[in-house]
Amino acid sequence: MTIDEAIENLQSGKKAGMKNIVLAWWSSADFDRDDNDDWADAAATVERKMDWSATHDNIAMVLNMYTGDLTP
Repeated sequence: MTIDEAIENLQSGKKAGMKNIVLAWWSSADFDRDDNDDWADAAATVERKMDWSATHDNIAMVLNMYTGDLTP
């Protein structure tokens, strides 16, 4: 995702009434790569192919631990 796309998504969320979100990102530097067309293609592939469901489950587990709700 480009930074401009991320900003558009955040602005849309704000217009919809969202005030707080969980946000994470990794830049090309995190993987010792240049921020160029190759990185843009690689990042787009990750967005299309990555299964983020485990990440969602991990965040839910941390939130449940934080609130004291230990149900899975």
